Amino acid sequence: MSEQTAIGKIDAGSVERPGRAGPVNFSAGEALVQPSLNRISIRGRVAQVEPKVMQVLVLMAERPGTVIARDTFLDTIWAGTVADDYLLNRAISELRKVFEDDPQTPRYIETIRKGGYRLVAPIAPARVAAALAPPAPEALSESAETAGTVQPAEPAVAGVPPPAQAAAQGGRPRATRLVLVLAAAAALGLAGWFLLPRAPSGPVGGPGGAYEIRPLTSFVGRELEPALSPDGSRVAFIRDGDGGFDVYVKTIGSEEVLNLTDSPVDERHPLWTADGRALLFARTDDGGLSVMRVSALGGGVTRVLHDDTMREIRGMSLSPDGTRIAYAAREAASEPYRIVLATLDGGERRTLSMPDAGTLGDTDPRFSHDSRTIVFVRGVNEVTRDVYRVRAEGGVATRLTFDNRKINGLAWSPDGERILFTSTRSGMYTLWSADPENGALETVGVGNEDIHQPATTPGVDAIAFEQWMHRSQLRQIELSAEADASAGAAHQLRSTRWDSSPAWSPDGERIAFASNRSGPHGVWISRRDGSGAVQVAAFDGMFVDNPAWSPDGRSIAFDASPGGRTAIFTVSPEGGTPQALVDGPGDNRNPAWSRDGAWLYFESNRSGEWRVHALPAGGGEAVAVTPGPGVHPRETVDGGQLLYSKPDQPGLWALPRVDWRDAARRTPETLLVADLDPRDGGNWAPADAGLYYLRRPPVGGTVLSLFAPADATSTDVTTLPPDFEGWGFDLSPDQSRLLFSEMLTRESDLRIATPRG
Repeated sequence: MSEQTAIGKIDAGSVERPGRAGPVNFSAGEALVQPSLNRISIRGRVAQVEPKVMQVLVLMAERPGTVIARDTFLDTIWAGTVADDYLLNRAISELRKVFEDDPQTPRYIETIRKGGYRLVAPIAPARVAAALAPPAPEALSESAETAGTVQPAEPAVAGVPPPAQAAAQGGRPRATRLVLVLAAAAALGLAGWFLLPRAPSGPVGGPGGAYEIRPLTSFVGRELEPALSPDGSRVAFIRDGDGGFDVYVKTIGSEEVLNLTDSPVDERHPLWTADGRALLFARTDDGGLSVMRVSALGGGVTRVLHDDTMREIRGMSLSPDGTRIAYAAREAASEPYRIVLATLDGGERRTLSMPDAGTLGDTDPRFSHDSRTIVFVRGVNEVTRDVYRVRAEGGVATRLTFDNRKINGLAWSPDGERILFTSTRSGMYTLWSADPENGALETVGVGNEDIHQPATTPGVDAIAFEQWMHRSQLRQIELSAEADASAGAAHQLRSTRWDSSPAWSPDGERIAFASNRSGPHGVWISRRDGSGAVQVAAFDGMFVDNPAWSPDGRSIAFDASPGGRTAIFTVSPEGGTPQALVDGPGDNRNPAWSRDGAWLYFESNRSGEWRVHALPAGGGEAVAVTPGPGVHPRETVDGGQLLYSKPDQPGLWALPRVDWRDAARRTPETLLVADLDPRDGGNWAPADAGLYYLRRPPVGGTVLSLFAPADATSTDVTTLPPDFEGWGFDLSPDQSRLLFSEMLTRESDLRIATPRG
């Protein structure tokens, strides 16, 4: 062994990556080495090397500090071939080039005259790559002092029993987990080696491009809800790899990933304990809400808190001292989310916020660094939200922003001085910061227009976040006898942005739809083939959706939320200033005209539940039409019946058309189509022969069917993918084409932003 201390040793024969042959990733000095990828990352550079070159490095890493003879290299790596010193010299030269290593004063590979070569750089299991940021001199000196220190047994986290003191609940062991645990345990001995920059004092922000953005994950599917470890070396997140969301941990700068949980129900909102040794996460099922604990190295899962009154959760935060947890939860879908504060020892639980009934409520709580304040997002609905704060001991919540925009996540700045949140206040999801006392706003120059769920950790100057790749397109299916119905005869009206909720003009020559092609969502109009698209209405970043043509083609109704609640507006197809038509009480959305233009239907929650209402086109008060719940209203082609679905219930319902102002003339509702899935509540379109709708049989793909009311039979028209996700069905006036919006991509990866320089 050399005079230079070897922190670790890479044993290719005993430690293997799950599902792959070969050694685990490891670090050599400042470099992250990934043998299975033949990749070396160092000081912001990534080099791909030949397999034989990587094998030379791995052979030396297996025996750090030991002189390896030339014949050993040739007999091991070039076994069975005619090899000479030239091949070995070339491999060593390539490695020195990657490491920028001077053979006269080597820091990585030393030549031993008439002996061979030895690796003199310190070796350790995979850790935060030097490619992310250079280490501070203090960190290097501290790591040298603590190298080789044996970590004590894992202590109990305040208020959270260790695994040995509590019964494990849920989660099944994995065959490969033990190997990963051993490798990760060695990595934990490298405390102080994390290389994210420490947070300076002062405000967050700066000019655009002040941050450098790097990927954290790139899996197929969705990675969500990042949480940085206390030292900034790892990120926890959830992933929908096998259908449900499970908790994962990844070392930043490494490909090593630990799957910590495996449950039939979704697991959400991972949180690190203060010592970085364990994670808490939320699990909901028929028994209520549970907060679970799992070691950051994997193993048994333990329940540390149970709330049997709650069924849904939208955010969770652990106090810095680890004794209290704040979570946003609700008892049922009809109730608003509220912030609940509980101690992990079970001694106290109290409701901290009381949002108005009929609203989305309060989500995404975050403790301040001193534990005295909790900030959260209060939403009227999903598209109208603002930032609030409340003292942890209780009191009236203070509103900090007055944007009435979409907000998708918030966090405290690394120094704890400001609140970071993502908002569409400038049109796209960008990052802003707010003063926690007076709400004064500043932009944060991350240089990215797609930021969701920012996450920070105290003292580490980095922001992890979700980056979404969501895209919806408009699609037409030919229904004429000449079309190849079995193949779907589908035509896509393509763009690279989000297009949705299409509606045919009465003459069938134009299409209105919602899109964010220009940044903020707005109402757009194109020709029937999708060409010549122009925007005719927008509200400066406010959410806009669900355009509907009037029967005479002179007006387009749509919903938007410029005033806080969702309201119905109209605009000319030629553009102009939108005019409010239905503005409160409550939220009002999904407009649809009667066939004769005498009524405008819409759904509203003004009574506390979503019901269909009708507004006389000639003026007057809107009246509730459905006797109970009702959404997605539309009349039959002949105008004789009003059709609608019900929230979270299967089926399509019908009411005979009457003068809706005369309640005495109304008749009871009837169930028209029983097998319309609740997720397809808007996926149907009236036709002369009945109505087109989606069926989802237990086996096979999703089926587009034609329902005939005369004999209550359904005829299959074409098959769609089993996982089809679409909405906004509308039939062309000549009934030859069915138009709808289809989810094309729903992916999300994690990114990390660190200051430049």
